[in-house]
Amino acid sequence: MFAKLLKHEWRSTREMLGILCLISLGASLLGGLTMCYLFYVSSHDGGGSEALKILSVLFMIAAMIALAVVGVAAVVVYMGRFYKSRFTDEGYLTFTLPVNTHQNLLASLVNTAIGMVLMTLVICLSGCLWMVIAFAGVEGFYQTVWEHFPELWEKFWSLVQTHAGEIPWGVMARGMLSALTGAINSLVMLMLAVTVGSLIAKKHKILAAVGVFYGIHVLISIATAFLMSANDVLSDGALAAMSGFFGRTALLMTALSLGGYFLMYWLVDRKLNLN
Repeated sequence: MFAKLLKHEWRSTREMLGILCLISLGASLLGGLTMCYLFYVSSHDGGGSEALKILSVLFMIAAMIALAVVGVAAVVVYMGRFYKSRFTDEGYLTFTLPVNTHQNLLASLVNTAIGMVLMTLVICLSGCLWMVIAFAGVEGFYQTVWEHFPELWEKFWSLVQTHAGEIPWGVMARGMLSALTGAINSLVMLMLAVTVGSLIAKKHKILAAVGVFYGIHVLISIATAFLMSANDVLSDGALAAMSGFFGRTALLMTALSLGGYFLMYWLVDRKLNLN
C-alpha cells in the first residue's frame, strides 16, 4: 500500500514538476541565445544595435531570475501538496487509507526528495545547455576546444595521478555528507514547519508555517555558529578545521532530521484532530 501511496503522491505533483522543467529549459535557451548574441557582437566591431544589446541583457537577466525562481517554486509545490493532502479536507481521506502514520509521512518525504533531486538535475542541465549555446557565439571556440581536448585531458589526468595523494579525499567526502544531510534536514524542517503551523493556527496556517520555519532556521544557524566557534578552538590547520566542521555539521543535521521527523510523527499521530 505504501508503494501505491507513493505512486499517488508522484502523480499529484508530476504535472507541475514537468511545467517547471519546461520553464527551466526555456530559460536556458533564452539565456544561451542572448549571451551567444552578445558574445558574437562583442567580437565584431560595430556589430548589432544598442537597442538589441540592451534587450538581450534584459532577456538574459529574466532567464537568470526564471532559473532561480524555478527551484523555489518546486519547494512551494511540494510543501503545498503536503499541506493540502494532510491538513485540509483531503487529509480526512488520506488518513483513512490502510497505512500507518510513518508510511503516510514518508510517502510525502520520499516523493519530495525525488522531485527535488530531479529538479536540481534539470536546473544543472539547463545551466550546461545555457553555456553550450552561449559559447557558440565565440568565433572558433568549439573548434579550438576540439583540437586541444586530447592534450588538455592528458595534462588533467596526469595532474590527478601525480597529486592524488595530496587531494583531501576525506574532507571532500565529509563535505558531501554534510551537504546531503543538510538537504535532508531542510526538507524535514519544512515539513515540520507546515505541520506545526497547521496545528497551532486556526487561520493563516501558511503564514504560521513560514514563521515556524524562520524560527527553526534561526535556531539551526545559532547551533551552526557554535559549531564553527568550537571547531576553531579544537582544530589545528585549515584542512583539519574544515574536516571537523563538516563532520560535526553532518552529525548535527542527522540528529535534527531524526528529531524533527519524530516530533512531526508525534504531532500528526497524537495532536491532529480529524474528527
